[in-house]
Amino acid sequence: MRQEACVRSIMLVDDELVVRRTFSEILESYGYSVRTASSPEEAVKLLDEEDCDLVFVDQSLGPYSGLDLVKLLRGRDPSLSFVMITGHGTTELAVRSFHEGVSDFINKPFFTVDLLNSIKRVELEREMKLEKKKFVADLEQRVKKQTDELKAVYFSVLSSLAQAMEKKDIGTYGHCRRVSYCARLIAAALDLDEEERGDLKAAAMLHDIGKIGISDFILGKSGPLDEDETGVIKSHPEKGVDILKPLKQFQPILPAILHHHESYDGTGYPHGLSGADIPLHARIIAIGDTYDAIVSARPYRSPAGHERAIEELVREAGRQFDPEIVRLFVEYDRRYRVMTSTSQVPLGQ
Repeated sequence: MRQEACVRSIMLVDDELVVRRTFSEILESYGYSVRTASSPEEAVKLLDEEDCDLVFVDQSLGPYSGLDLVKLLRGRDPSLSFVMITGHGTTELAVRSFHEGVSDFINKPFFTVDLLNSIKRVELEREMKLEKKKFVADLEQRVKKQTDELKAVYFSVLSSLAQAMEKKDIGTYGHCRRVSYCARLIAAALDLDEEERGDLKAAAMLHDIGKIGISDFILGKSGPLDEDETGVIKSHPEKGVDILKPLKQFQPILPAILHHHESYDGTGYPHGLSGADIPLHARIIAIGDTYDAIVSARPYRSPAGHERAIEELVREAGRQFDPEIVRLFVEYDRRYRVMTSTSQVPLGQ
C-alpha cells in the first residue's frame, strides 16, 4: 500500500471526555497520532493548526450534528476522510452519512476492533482513489499523446494546403511561414508559455486557410478589388474557422484565426472588436501579417523595406495594432536584428 493511502494522523470530535480519553489510549497504543476535540469550533481550530488524515465524528455534538461538521471540515480540506460514530444509529442516518461521503459508520459503545476495522476501510478507500486517479491520469496522457499526433497530421496537411494556395501568387509564397516566424518572435518577447507558443504557431500558419475557397482571379488580381470582391476577401477568416471547426484539435486557435483582421480601435472585421477584446494571438498575428505584406511583393505593388514596415507598424499602433505588442516587437528586433530583411526570415521555421 502506498504511503499516501496510509492513515497516520487521526482526530476525534466528541463531547464526552471519557470517550475521547478511551479513543486516544486505544489508537495511540497502535502508533497513531491522535488529537481530540470536544466541539466543532475546537475541531476547526485543530485542523487549521495541523493537517490530519482521518476524522472520527460523533453525530450528537450539542446544537450541531456530526454530518454538519463533516460538510464544514471537508470544505476546508477536501482530502479528509471521515468515520461517523453514534449511540443512536439508524439505517436512515447510515444512508445519509454514506451519501455525504463518510467512509464508515460505527455504533457506541465501540471496541478496539471497530476502530481498527474502520481505519483499514478508510485506507482501502484511499488506496482505490489513488489507483483511480493514477488510471485517469495515465488515460488522459495516452489520449493527449494520440490527440497531439493526430493534430500534427492535420496541421501538416493543412499547412501544405495553405502553402499550395500561396503558390498561385509568387508574392505571397511563404507568407504563412513568415507570419508564423514573426509571431514566435513576439511570443518570445512576451515570454508566453510553451502551450501558448504552440497554439500561436499553428494559428499563424493557418490564419489564411480560408482563402483556399476564394477564386484565383480575386487572389491574383493586379488592380483594385471592387466592393463584392473585397467582401469575398474579408470573408476568409470566417471561412477558415468553418474549415477548422470540425477538427476538435484546433478549437483553441479558432479565435485567433477569426479575429486576426480586427483593429485595435474597433474598425476591423469581421466583428469590429477593439482593444483587449481582440484575442491576444489575433493581435500578434495581425502585426506579423502586416509586416510581411509590406516587405513582400504583391501583384499591385513592389515590396518595401524593413524600416518602412517598422514605421508603418509604429504609425498604426493604437489604431490598427496593439501598441504594447508593437513596442515589444520593435524593441526585440532592434536588440537582436532578426528582421532586417525578408531574406532573413527562414521559410523552414
